[in-house]
Amino acid sequence: MSEVGKTINRSLRVSEDVIIEMIANSAMEVDGVAAIARRKKNPARLLTNNKNVRAIKIELAGDVLAVSIGVVLKNGAKAVVTAENVQDKIKNTIQNMLNLTVTKVNVNIVNVLSDE
Repeated sequence: MSEVGKTINRSLRVSEDVIIEMIANSAMEVDGVAAIARRKKNPARLLTNNKNVRAIKIELAGDVLAVSIGVVLKNGAKAVVTAENVQDKIKNTIQNMLNLTVTKVNVNIVNVLSDE
């Protein structure tokens, strides 16, 4: 007697915009982060009507993700500690929620929010 097995193929597609939003939200949860930096204005980007104005760039190859993010720190936040916490938070969030392997998270500190 032979066994007949059922195979169900499932797939999940997640928009890059959703991944970017998840990255932004997880970075904002880190103590010391005041905001996500905005991209520099570029006339070509204005013509294409790109809605992603945040300084977040992702490179997705299969199930492997590389992230670059620009952040604005709160006044008095320790840059190195905060950047490492942002890296850990983004990596854990993406790996747990989407089961993607995060190879690197580049954090660029572009400004510090003043108290004024």
